[in-house]
This record gives sequence, structure tokens and C-alpha cells, in this order.
Amino acid sequence: MTIDFDQYSCEFCGKKSTNVVFAAFVCGDPECVEKARLARGGPGGHMKKKINEAPITPIDLLKN
Repeated sequence: MTIDFDQYSCEFCGKKSTNVVFAAFVCGDPECVEKARLARGGPGGHMKKKINEAPITPIDLLKN
């Protein structure tokens, strides 16, 4: 399955989309790619949101 990028615009500047980066349609502009990264939450941002900033390893397991 292919994506027809002509149907989508950059989520940050409105130009024609050329790629999907960090779960966002973006043009090729490095500023838009950076905005997509920040909107996602940076490295591991989607997981941080999923666990509400709690440690991945439960604290009880770390005590042993």
C-alpha cells in the first residue's frame, strides 16, 4: 500500500507533504521535521505519554 502525498499537506506549514515523520505529514523542511519531533514528545515521547511520566520499571521491582 502506498500513500498518495498529494492528498496531504504539511501539518506545520501547509505546504505539500512529502513524507511522514514522527507520525506527522511533513514537507521536507528541517524546521517542520523538528516541530513534528517536538510535537511527538522527543525521543520516546509516545511512550512517556503512554505511561504518564511514570518509570517503566515498577519501583517495587527496583528495591530487590
